[in-house]
Amino acid sequence: MKLLIDAGNTALKMMLASGPETEQDIQLQQVEPAALPWTQIDEVVVSAVADSDALNAMVKEAEAHGVGVRRAKVAAQWLQLSCAYDNYHTLGIDRWLAVIAGYCANPNGYTLVVDAGTALTLDLIDDAHNHLGGYILPGLSLSEHSIVSRAEKVFTVDDLVADPKPGRSTPAAVKNGALIGALGAIEYALAHHGRGRDVQLLLTGGDGLALHRHLRQGVYRPHLVFEGLWQWQKQG
Repeated sequence: MKLLIDAGNTALKMMLASGPETEQDIQLQQVEPAALPWTQIDEVVVSAVADSDALNAMVKEAEAHGVGVRRAKVAAQWLQLSCAYDNYHTLGIDRWLAVIAGYCANPNGYTLVVDAGTALTLDLIDDAHNHLGGYILPGLSLSEHSIVSRAEKVFTVDDLVADPKPGRSTPAAVKNGALIGALGAIEYALAHHGRGRDVQLLLTGGDGLALHRHLRQGVYRPHLVFEGLWQWQKQG
């Protein structure tokens, strides 16, 4: 059993993962630090955008239990998949792992991977195993609050549900505007890079499900980064 850790910009998430190393399917179980079954864990595999006290504490605990720790890294090539960045070290590991998961789900086709978190990231993969690069936009909440912070008479309401219809109040207009901005970016990527091809759309992240509800296609995969981390660790 592996302990997979995703250390993002705002939170530390952990999953226990098990399954045949030769198969795509894995079993993922969310776990809290106090409930970790250290005697059953043979390795900790980490995806870390940045170090944190919480991550460092988990690494020390793993070492105290004699469990090895491995950190995922971006590379110019992963199996047949090539990274679009010339300076691949500057690509975020969470994006790279989501790309790996998307590629594994559709290795011979076109794929658009959308991660809707603090930032909204879009990454494209073609049918020749090439990561084509992507886009980084403000996430839904960041988009809303960036406007509110710069425009004195514009305000928002956090618990208001976003809708693609025109807003009939300033908070609704702000929230709905953030939503259609994200949806428009996704639709643009599908239309202009797919060019009539059958493009697999995968969505993940905290706002991924909300976006998925308003799109005509796509699959919501809440643990896509963990899926990519599992695939990455299988290659040694």
